[in-house]
Amino acid sequence: MKLWPKIMLLVLIEVAALGAMIADKQYTLNTGTPVLLPTEPVDPRSLFMGDYARLAYSISQLRLDGEAAVAGDKDFKRHDTVWVALKPEAAGAKAVSVHHQRSAIASGLLAIRGEVQSVNENTFDRASNQSVKQRSLQVRYGIEQYYVPEGSGRQIERPQGGEKVAMLIAIDARGKAGILAVLFDGKERYRETLF
Repeated sequence: MKLWPKIMLLVLIEVAALGAMIADKQYTLNTGTPVLLPTEPVDPRSLFMGDYARLAYSISQLRLDGEAAVAGDKDFKRHDTVWVALKPEAAGAKAVSVHHQRSAIASGLLAIRGEVQSVNENTFDRASNQSVKQRSLQVRYGIEQYYVPEGSGRQIERPQGGEKVAMLIAIDARGKAGILAVLFDGKERYRETLF
């Protein structure tokens, strides 16, 4: 085979791979069930990643014991794939249970797939502003970053004047999540589009 046909084949393969990644994200956004997730403040972001907001959600830290514990499995280790059952509510979705298998989630609840980032023996309680001895999971869902117009990342990470920031998330049939829109006090500020 000559050099130019090889180069063209390589370029076509790369374009097809990029197209598949874009199509996969659009599938999630177009077919997923919308659910509202309020955000929580996070630490300052890295300056090397460009303009984006780092996001944390109440479902990012799941308590395994104590009064606020979620139901389901209790034995997890780092990098385990987990399935979290969400109950949509007007103020935002709540985690009901966490499982190793999707089949354990009751019908009528949304299933979101995540990965355990850490299993902690102590949990920080925001209400008392101290560490409490309770097992918890730190879970990543792939929706923890949102690229924003230049200079507006801090506004989302640390809202001012009592503003409430929430993300409208789409969860598809595979448990994959994608950010549809950013809402400030219930009003859409940014909307995810293909172009």
